[in-house]
Amino acid sequence: MDLRVKRTQKSIKDAFFELRKKKSIDRISVKELSELAMINKATFYLHYSDIYDLSEKLEAALIRRIINDIRVKGYLRTRSDIFALNDTLSKAIISYRDEIRTLYSGFENNRFIDHLEDKLKEYIFTTFSQFHNTPEDNIILTFLIQGSYHAHIRNNRYNDELLRKTTSELFSKLTV
Repeated sequence: MDLRVKRTQKSIKDAFFELRKKKSIDRISVKELSELAMINKATFYLHYSDIYDLSEKLEAALIRRIINDIRVKGYLRTRSDIFALNDTLSKAIISYRDEIRTLYSGFENNRFIDHLEDKLKEYIFTTFSQFHNTPEDNIILTFLIQGSYHAHIRNNRYNDELLRKTTSELFSKLTV
């Protein structure tokens, strides 16, 4: 990719995050974002159809990064290894927490974890033969993914290491 295109996309992304921290997505205009990114509106429209398209692409990229963090580990050899998934998921949530909060503030908060759960299940069911798209495996994975996420987001006043350790120990005990 051309360096100018990368710089433009970074400028657009940075401006979007700056604005998104201050206001809801429906209050952000292309004009305002373009001015902050120091580009013209036509340049914005070369890359995105509207603000919602930009947001969706940023959201999809965030979910891909989280799944890639998990994919790198490749540790799910048996069902009892599932607690290791929680540990990696915990680290990813901690690592991307500010970005998650910015993209999914307010009523959109649950949309993120629902999308992440869908994509993680898809990855797990296609990659690890010991997991099947059965009601039991779906329940276990929903509990792990949603539980870990909400434990971290709702208890963020606690030390990150304590959150990671506590959720990992919990899932370890549940999978024995």
